[in-house]
Amino acid sequence: MFPAKILRKRWVLAVIFIFSLFYFLNSTFNQEVPIGVISDRFGDLPHTTLQLQLRAGGEAIDQNNSSNCQNSQQGHSLVVDNRGFVCPREAVQTNSCCDPEHRLSLRYTCEGCRSSTNCCSVYENCVSCCMHPEKEDVVQGVLGKASNTFKLLFREVNSQYEFCLTKCRTSSESVQHENTYRDPVAKHCFGESPPDLKPPS
Repeated sequence: MFPAKILRKRWVLAVIFIFSLFYFLNSTFNQEVPIGVISDRFGDLPHTTLQLQLRAGGEAIDQNNSSNCQNSQQGHSLVVDNRGFVCPREAVQTNSCCDPEHRLSLRYTCEGCRSSTNCCSVYENCVSCCMHPEKEDVVQGVLGKASNTFKLLFREVNSQYEFCLTKCRTSSESVQHENTYRDPVAKHCFGESPPDLKPPS
């Protein structure tokens, strides 16, 4: 294409370099970014949408209604639905709701949860307790003090049920030294603080 002699001249190399630099800068700074992406990513993210819908996941469905429910599905023996009921798998109805009449179905149970840290020993009980109307202030506190990373995560949830499912999962806040739980018993938390640090037994 070009004779090798021309490409060895300094002014030709300088022109190629300047053109390449201009092309790179132009491509980098002229990318179309949706409005608000950069400010949302690094600034304060509003939680008004989630705050307005906190009770929507649990209260929108009457406990005896035949509407379909969302449930946690992953539990080995227990399930928690979006009305705040925890029940054994055999008590899940065809509409995916826990049967409120089943003798082992409990609504808004905080069994196995520590009130000081809002950490629970059972994931499904953590979600159910998190959905308790009396815990709404705790949830609002978490939303208000969340780091930007959690704010981005919480923006993806649409109800208090989804928030509780997300928050009760174990995370880096639940562990120390990357391989042991801070509290091996109560490791599922929905409050602002991580589990209490328990010495290994």
